[in-house]
Amino acid sequence: MPNLQKYFLEFHDKIKLGNFDEAQTLRDKRDILVKNLKENIDDNAPTFEKFDQGSYAMHTGTYPKDGNYDIDVGIVFDCTSDDYDNSVELKKIVKNALTHGNRSIRIRRSCVTVEYIKNEEVDYHVDLAIYVKRSGEEILDLAKGKEFSDSENSYYEKSDPKGLIDKIKNHLNDDNDRAQMRRCIRYLKRWRGKKLISGKPFSIGLTCAAYYWFRPERDAFTGEDKDLSALFSLVEAMLNNFDVYGWLTIDLPVEPYTDLNDKMTETHMQTFKEKLEELRDALRNADNEDLEDEACKLLQKQFGEEFPVPERKDTAKIAATAGFAPAGGSA
Repeated sequence: MPNLQKYFLEFHDKIKLGNFDEAQTLRDKRDILVKNLKENIDDNAPTFEKFDQGSYAMHTGTYPKDGNYDIDVGIVFDCTSDDYDNSVELKKIVKNALTHGNRSIRIRRSCVTVEYIKNEEVDYHVDLAIYVKRSGEEILDLAKGKEFSDSENSYYEKSDPKGLIDKIKNHLNDDNDRAQMRRCIRYLKRWRGKKLISGKPFSIGLTCAAYYWFRPERDAFTGEDKDLSALFSLVEAMLNNFDVYGWLTIDLPVEPYTDLNDKMTETHMQTFKEKLEELRDALRNADNEDLEDEACKLLQKQFGEEFPVPERKDTAKIAATAGFAPAGGSA
């Protein structure tokens, strides 16, 4: 049974969005947009405040393999839904204020997406979620609807984005436990990107799955984190929570408490379950492998080439001290 923790940590360092330059670029793009919005917004529009949300705010971000970095920003207008009956109206005001030559702006169902183009490809994008206040309440209303949606598909939805950030960031009592949970969320995100081509669960769905079912794992003797065991337990818990109809419900733990998988089809869900089973089996088999390189090869098939595989000669030294040798080697 090999100790694979150092390889998981090396993998994590490769995929986490923690590089200062990357984070600073995202912050710069965000600040420029907010500044432009304040300067160019219609004079009759209400004032607003901004806050960071999504994986950036919850410290669960991964760097994108396609290079398209993103950041989620909440824009809270100082008004209520009574002031703007049409939920898309404020989104159009935001779009008009931010229109610029090097940007592509789309009004999507749950946000306004601003894309920065470089060499004819998207280099960065910022998702602006548009909120209004609710009279006498801490939670907000999220403006839903695309640019040309009819009245039936343009509406406000109760939302508590700040409450969600607080729940995820402050879940568990120990800093080390929270750090391990964030690593496992990142592992799942990278696995999803490799194994689920379409119909993927949203990132927030995987994050909330960890909120419900993650349990920290450490070596009983050394106290060292055991990310493989923690991830295995999380995946096993997810599989155990599929219902008799083959559906995994992951409810948002704050308003509006919706199932975060409700946009997936039955086919997508079936594929999701099958891939989770493959991941569980790979984690189990890796843990039962005698040789580190063979264990890491199993994991690389699940997570991609960023997961390191040591050279056999290094593995052979470890095997020899354990009293056995790989095929073709000597004890």
